[in-house]
Amino acid sequence: MPPLSPIVETHRPTSAPPSLLSLLYSKPYFPFSLPVLRRIQFAEKFADRGGCTSHSRVVHVYHHAGARDPDRFVTGYVDLSKGPETQVWLFCSLEIQSGGEEGRVWDGLLLRFFQVAEGLWEGGRKKKILVGSIHEMVRKRMINLGMGLEKTALAGGQEWEFDYKFVFRVGDLPELEGGMSDKRWEVEGREFYWDEVRKGDVGLVKSRTAIDRQEMCRATLLMVPSLAVRLGATGEAVGWGFLGLDGTLMSLHVEEPYRRLGFGKAIAIKLMRERLHEYGDDGLGAADVWVENTKSQGLCRAIGGKPSWIVSWGILDLESLQNIKL
Repeated sequence: MPPLSPIVETHRPTSAPPSLLSLLYSKPYFPFSLPVLRRIQFAEKFADRGGCTSHSRVVHVYHHAGARDPDRFVTGYVDLSKGPETQVWLFCSLEIQSGGEEGRVWDGLLLRFFQVAEGLWEGGRKKKILVGSIHEMVRKRMINLGMGLEKTALAGGQEWEFDYKFVFRVGDLPELEGGMSDKRWEVEGREFYWDEVRKGDVGLVKSRTAIDRQEMCRATLLMVPSLAVRLGATGEAVGWGFLGLDGTLMSLHVEEPYRRLGFGKAIAIKLMRERLHEYGDDGLGAADVWVENTKSQGLCRAIGGKPSWIVSWGILDLESLQNIKL
């Protein structure tokens, strides 16, 4: 029996139907759907600051059997104009199910999703795109299907760029200590104060990370919610962090002379507690932490984060879609 023909919906992020968002928020899909939800929420709520472009679309691919079958679907946020930043986030309900005998159904959904994503771009042929926060079960399915998915340069000599998806309950985050709940505080005779990351800080921020994509362009860093610890005497930033386009903690860093003072934990706590509501009011935060970065994993665990699944980024060769036969 041939695979069912998927039904396709495309929406502007600012007008995605509430029923679709409700589906992503429903159990058992949530919180696995959190990255896509957050990216849609950011696009809608930060639209006036550049949170989405004229190329941004929410793509929903599913099967129809008299009525919508919510058990088998792929939903993603697509903006192919955003390279070299992440251009596609997707959630596939396969993430909470096993492929089983319906493997061809999942293959058809994934293939159709990326065909639609490719067709949305009108600015000349795109050969490769960056797909982000891919659940490991979906990554394996894409590769087995024959999609030309390549690891990113960040993976280096490793098999792949694998990250733990840490999930936090904002209501369970610990309280700030050492006076850091105030606007200004002192540590070892030096005054520090809270601020946001500003234009003059971007060069320093980018010089401290090896990640040359994934929301690291100047305009994006100044658009997303940020937090900086500044030295009172000079105003220089000595620590900082961001919430990414998909709401994850991003580029959390403290300069070497100011480490072991609790600034990293405080930045993470304060960002999630005070800024996550700008995306959604579900009370969950997240962080993507490289599986070999035990130090950052320790920080996440120390403030209540739990590693919940494995995600990765990959570069998809769109030309490979033409060679797939279901």
